[in-house]
Amino acid sequence: MQSWMTGIVLGIVPVGLLPQLPGWPVLLPLVGAAVVLLRWRTRPARLASGLALGCVLAICYGTSLIHKRLAADCVKLPLTLTGEVSSLPRTSRMPDGTLRQRFEFSVGTIDPSRCQGPSRLLLSYYGPRKMVPGDRWQFGVKLKKPWGLANPGSFNMQAWFTQSGIDGVGSVRAGRAQRLPPGNRLSTAHHRLRLQISEHIAALAMERDVRAILRAITVADKSGIDARLWSLLQQFGVNHLLVISGLHVGLVAGAGYVMGGLSARLLYLGAGLGVAWLPGVLALVFACAYAALAGFSLATQRALCMLACFILANLVGRSSGSGNNLLLAAVLVLVSNPLAALGSGFWLSFGAVAALLWLSSWQRGAGLCQRLLSTHAFMALVMLPMGAWWFGGSSLVGALANLLMIPLVGFIVVPLALLAVVSFLLGWPLESGLWQLASWPLQKLLPLAVDLVDSSGHWLYQYFAPDLSAVLLALLAVALLIIPAGIPTKLLASVLALPLLLPAIPAPASANQSTRVTVLDVGQGTAIVIRAGQRTLLYDTGGGDPAGANMATAVILPYLRKQAVEALDTFVVSHPDTDHSAGTAAVLQAMPVARFRYGAELAGVRGGRPCVAGEAWRWPGGQSFQFLSPARETALVSNDSSCVLQVQIGAYRQLLTGDIEGDRERELVRYWGRTLRSDWLLAAHHGSLTSSSQALLKTVRPTVVILSNGYANRFGHPHPRVLERLKNTDATVLSTVESGALEFDFTPGQPPVVRAYRVEKRRFWM
Repeated sequence: MQSWMTGIVLGIVPVGLLPQLPGWPVLLPLVGAAVVLLRWRTRPARLASGLALGCVLAICYGTSLIHKRLAADCVKLPLTLTGEVSSLPRTSRMPDGTLRQRFEFSVGTIDPSRCQGPSRLLLSYYGPRKMVPGDRWQFGVKLKKPWGLANPGSFNMQAWFTQSGIDGVGSVRAGRAQRLPPGNRLSTAHHRLRLQISEHIAALAMERDVRAILRAITVADKSGIDARLWSLLQQFGVNHLLVISGLHVGLVAGAGYVMGGLSARLLYLGAGLGVAWLPGVLALVFACAYAALAGFSLATQRALCMLACFILANLVGRSSGSGNNLLLAAVLVLVSNPLAALGSGFWLSFGAVAALLWLSSWQRGAGLCQRLLSTHAFMALVMLPMGAWWFGGSSLVGALANLLMIPLVGFIVVPLALLAVVSFLLGWPLESGLWQLASWPLQKLLPLAVDLVDSSGHWLYQYFAPDLSAVLLALLAVALLIIPAGIPTKLLASVLALPLLLPAIPAPASANQSTRVTVLDVGQGTAIVIRAGQRTLLYDTGGGDPAGANMATAVILPYLRKQAVEALDTFVVSHPDTDHSAGTAAVLQAMPVARFRYGAELAGVRGGRPCVAGEAWRWPGGQSFQFLSPARETALVSNDSSCVLQVQIGAYRQLLTGDIEGDRERELVRYWGRTLRSDWLLAAHHGSLTSSSQALLKTVRPTVVILSNGYANRFGHPHPRVLERLKNTDATVLSTVESGALEFDFTPGQPPVVRAYRVEKRRFWM
């Protein structure tokens, strides 16, 4: 049975990485092999049978997922939906103060009917109506396919949509929300309870961050966890405590087991009833109730499966090994959602338990204190490479911080908070005191954490850019460290960890001659990185919230760290529009900048000076740069204040135009004339109708035109007339929507090499 289940896991996981799904001619032989191989009782045969069955399940699931996706001709089409809110809404404030409610929506009908297909949507609502799980609505919406940015080193939102089963995303149109008569609300009862508890905690008289953490650890509502608080907890490596994990489920189950044991004893003494099964059943009931409050997240699913296996085996008088339980839990999770392995949650949850089981096999005979300390140290080492792979870094003080915070949160804050929730639901007067007790440690520690981060100079968190081989070698090194072996084994473990821990080797001097130009996929915005040797130029930062989450923190900085860039030679912010400048402060804070230029004054940003036409500089490898606009003019509109930068790399020229409009383009043509001639052109203003004039295109005569814009963006960029204009040239048109991040490598004596990240990393669900 173990071999068969192992085969199922090994068959399911790789399917999510396929560029396209095989068809029925492949499925039928796999089904036949899965059945026939079960006739042999050898382990290899059962492993192969499970492997074939796992592939079939994952392929069928993926095919169903693709068929439910929104049709291409329905994207941005005004639609009318009916259905019900099927998740706990996540509320947030937009930069302009507007309240947004984001929730999953189970579709009943879609009009027009030719767009029928999606069954689960992620919708955003910006109106005054309150979204409650289980309520039925009729919405007027414009939908898009689930989409994510495709860049080296950054989070792939499209993978999250896929593993969450989201078939489309969209926003409810203003004034197009009508409540319908209620239907069967039983399936969403736990979400309504979560909403009730979350709103009650949000109204408590305590600090905002404390309320946010209490909402997260009780009902898994992270609405109050903003980018600032998440970053603060990340610095100390304790943000995992915001996730309701197997540890929390285990604590609740333990409380249920104790209560069941006491009840069983009282029933036996008082009435002579033998209910030996009661502790296990009550433990499972308590665990299920807490998992429901957590929205049945993946970590709680894993914990519930393992707990159920252990309790059921105990009730029927059979032994149940933890390894078997973990394997069965993995099978159940993957069979219910074969694409769950695309996310970090699957690997961190199951990997952490597997690591603990590995450690426990070498801890026999050790004392309690020794076991606890060695377990903590071991898990801190395990999370170092796993954190480096999934999150691009790890906290250097995480081991010490978790030594304090895991028992504090797990054994004090969470139990007190859950008792407060029970008191609230039952109307007990103890509630207020319990909330104060639960919040007191957080109220004391959070200000200390803020002060420490502010005074640390940002050394608390170390960024890594490892490849998969370095991560696997580091995990092997950690496994070898706990084996009772001699000094040679420990030295081998230290050597295996070096690829992860050592900084990147500086590029040789010859690398100055080679240049890489990367147009990052930042949606509706612009961000371009030019690198040669130890020199790096960044042109624009993409969009987002200047005071919160933005493309600099999500895409640009992870990419620069992956490329081992620790400083910028030149940083250019073409103009103040947020889709070009939102991450300016984040970049300036993250790394030193030798030359900072901007097209117009940036609010809240100090240093640097305006770019001026004629300013030029040169890198050691011969790459030259020159601003062509603006020319010390005043009172320019924001778009026309854009820094226009021309780059010369060997025999090739690139022209970066920001968001200049058609009139400005014609002024550049009149002044610079044939100097504008460039091989590579960044289309101005993302392909807006007001830019990419015929005059500019005829003068520049590009062979490649790049469109940096967002998928199905609300501005309609690029405009069809601009696309037609580009089609009439000899240029090859490339778009970040279709290609993801675009990399152009220029090496002396060789033709340029172009790579499209979305094409290279293509998956069937992208």
